[in-house]
Amino acid sequence: MSNFLVSARKYRPLRFEDVVGQNHVAKTLKNALHNDKLAHAFLFCGPRGVGKTTCARILAKVINCENPIDKVDPCNECKSCKSFNDNASFNILELDAASNNSVEHIRTLIDQVRFPPQGGSHKVFIIDEVHMLTSQAFNAFLKTLEEPPPYAIFILATTEKHKIIPTILSRCQIYDFKRIQLNDIVSQLQQIANQESIEAETEALHVIAQKADGAMRDALSIFDKIAGSSEGKISYKETIQNLNILDYEYFFKITDACLREDFSDVLITTNEIINYGFDPEQIITGLGEHLRELLITKDNRTLEILEISDVLKDRYINQSRIADSSFLLTSLNVLNQCEVQLPMAKNKRLHSEIALSKLCYYGKTIEKGPEIFVADTEKKTKVVSKAEQKSLEEKNQVETVKEPELSIKSPTPEKSNLKNELQNTPSFTSVNDILEKISQDEKQKAEAKQFFNLDSINKIWLSYAENNPSKSVELACKNALLSLDKHNLLVTVPNILAKDIVQQEMSLIDRIREELGTPEMTVSYHIDVSQFPDYEESQPKNNLSMREKYDMMVEKNANLRDLVKKLNLVPDNEVIN
Repeated sequence: MSNFLVSARKYRPLRFEDVVGQNHVAKTLKNALHNDKLAHAFLFCGPRGVGKTTCARILAKVINCENPIDKVDPCNECKSCKSFNDNASFNILELDAASNNSVEHIRTLIDQVRFPPQGGSHKVFIIDEVHMLTSQAFNAFLKTLEEPPPYAIFILATTEKHKIIPTILSRCQIYDFKRIQLNDIVSQLQQIANQESIEAETEALHVIAQKADGAMRDALSIFDKIAGSSEGKISYKETIQNLNILDYEYFFKITDACLREDFSDVLITTNEIINYGFDPEQIITGLGEHLRELLITKDNRTLEILEISDVLKDRYINQSRIADSSFLLTSLNVLNQCEVQLPMAKNKRLHSEIALSKLCYYGKTIEKGPEIFVADTEKKTKVVSKAEQKSLEEKNQVETVKEPELSIKSPTPEKSNLKNELQNTPSFTSVNDILEKISQDEKQKAEAKQFFNLDSINKIWLSYAENNPSKSVELACKNALLSLDKHNLLVTVPNILAKDIVQQEMSLIDRIREELGTPEMTVSYHIDVSQFPDYEESQPKNNLSMREKYDMMVEKNANLRDLVKKLNLVPDNEVIN
């Protein structure tokens, strides 16, 4: 078995200038090294595969390098650099927090911090995936991270910055790594392909870079996979087959067919795609991305947003000239709705084909326009489109201009137009009717307010209680005592249970406000047992002795005394005579 080394490890950058797409981080670290202003704790944040651990290793090596290049890059020739490259360095320690996340592991790390470096100036600790530490481990690490020995430097790396507690963040210099641009990934892949003597098509490298989604490590893994199966040549067709990606050529075909209103061609192309093993969801999603890119290419200012090759960009520009913006926006809306509803559809293929048919017949829908009704008093009601109505209006306008201005007899308008104008013209009679209605409503409210007193409220209250189907609500309402303080209704009840029952009957309060015309009325609830003497007597007395309870039971049933004597029962250690 050969000692094959994946490209992500084989071509790992050894200097800051070799790190792809992170110039802002590399420049800051190089300035700190050059000016001897290194912090004791760093936190590298960002997506996976963008160079966080790589930069941490380069920084750790240059700190202990015996002959650093311009004080900012490791020489990779001295004893310290070679020992680290061979994983034999005692001054640079790496810890995977995903598998060493407990308090015991952090205590072991703290014990190692106490020992000074051997054969170097600093002892560097690289902790990867630091967000995986438990909260107890974070707390145990706080003191050491805040005030480490002068020779200790910590470099933390994470993909989920939001999971790290604020006390850790405040003790570190934070560096945010960003997604690597598509062109930078393509350039790096092309350079590696040249070093490996692999012939690679530019379109294929663009597909790999798009699939990697800004992660250089993912791009190199995909590159190794395709290079291993293509025998020294990476082509576009083999790349999309290996990655199970739908060819963009299909989307150009579907868009052209929609613009030609050729739904049959759309169905044939869709069927071909499904026969290759792709789902309708992939067709709808891919077509939506294709139309979005067409919309972007319609303006030269937004061309830079597209991360595609120049050849493909020219094809997008040519097709965008044929498709107008209204078609693209409407199509995107249709596809977006279809994408939302597609997971719940039973027949996904039919659902997607219906959406594609809407794109095909979009032009006819615009030409026809939504139908509206036009009323005519002499003829039957007919249906015309907006386009026809517009032409009629233009014709009427032209005819009106041709009429002589000094005509004695004014032209007689059509009955239907005159009727519509009269209906739409506001009259003084209608305004007076509205004002009269408003005054009547205010008068009725004023009359209703005259009856706003405790007697009126009691009548409504008792009527509501008697007609309520719930016995508990009826009993609670009837037992409640009402009092009125200006516009505040005070409801007094004997216990909290009655309060909860009455308080939930908001329809009763709304009824009082409506019938008495007092929307400003407020309600307050109060518990006062002292105002319900009958309620106190009806409550069970828990302080009675056994003899008293027995006497009460005998009063209710005299046969109980005979039963006790026959059974020789003695309650509460007392003999019953």
